[in-house]
Amino acid sequence: MDISALREKLDRIDSQMLALLDERVALARDISSAKRATGLPLRDADREHQMIGAARAGEYDTLRPHEAVAFLELCLSFTRQCVHQRDCECEPRSIAIVGLGLIGGSLAMALKQAQPAHKLYGVDVDGRLDAPRNSGLFHELWPADQGAEAVKHADVVFLCTPLARTLELLETLAQDVPKHATVTDVAGVKTTIANSAAATFNFPDAPYFVGGHPMAGKARFGFENADAMLFAGRPWILTPASGDPVSKLNTLRTLIESTGATLQLMLPESHDRTIACASHLPQLAATALMLTVGDRANAIAGPGLRDMTRLASSPGTMWSELMRQVRPQLIAELQTFKAYLTELEMAVQFGEPLDKWFNRANHLRAGLEGVANNAPGA
Repeated sequence: MDISALREKLDRIDSQMLALLDERVALARDISSAKRATGLPLRDADREHQMIGAARAGEYDTLRPHEAVAFLELCLSFTRQCVHQRDCECEPRSIAIVGLGLIGGSLAMALKQAQPAHKLYGVDVDGRLDAPRNSGLFHELWPADQGAEAVKHADVVFLCTPLARTLELLETLAQDVPKHATVTDVAGVKTTIANSAAATFNFPDAPYFVGGHPMAGKARFGFENADAMLFAGRPWILTPASGDPVSKLNTLRTLIESTGATLQLMLPESHDRTIACASHLPQLAATALMLTVGDRANAIAGPGLRDMTRLASSPGTMWSELMRQVRPQLIAELQTFKAYLTELEMAVQFGEPLDKWFNRANHLRAGLEGVANNAPGA
């Protein structure tokens, strides 16, 4: 068997696949433009269902039906993402990113990928600049004690620092950034951030600030784990107030959507209530589950346990500060969670059927998995 010849054939197939994918993205963008012009929903769930059914029913020499479906679903998702990013192409900007960990590094990658002409100015609050420098993403890099030099060039500033550090920066940042600049953050608490920013931002002669929170992350942190696709398909929440300048919000919206994220607007208070159940409660549940199981199942743990406990790898210091800021909301969610656990415990103890809890949870889970009709289509 000539391995070199087989590899050459494989290379030709890969080249053909990429050419077809390029053509598919172009066609999908034309379809998306036509749908926008005629007011049709961008996503056709019925058509996608038919496509997946056809893939499952297809006859293949090597592929199994579920593998064909998985590939098609990946292709559909990738095409939507490409179309979405091209629809959100933005003009070059001078952008400062303060904090070059997982979020800041991923943001730099995503922004530069969407618009190579962006000038990115990076500030790392921990002074670890080697990896960002070697990435080639940044026009200039600065340590924390020289951060004012970076932000003074910026049209837009992203604060990608932990909550406590963000609150410290907001006390003096308005003095350093240009008056025309737009500043946002990525912290997981928004009411506290909004109250802090109100002291120095959003006056007639001051820069504009709006709180933000990308609903994206990984269990592993640091610039070395940054990923240009981290925000793809994920919500990115902004918390503007009534009367905020539309032009500055639009600039920020375009940048955010160019990363592949989906913009959502919320009030700071609504954000904090929602995030307590959508983010903080799952973190505590994963931690409690991991502590309960311990190392007893290490040898046989399957994807269920691994998926359920992924968040148990998160750093406690960061989460302690975030949860402290939404203590009342989180306590209420924990009490509701405990009530359901108690109901399930009693049902198991007395041999009661679990159908009503499982059926309700199945219905709610289906809603969570549901996709909006206005997502970019294929």
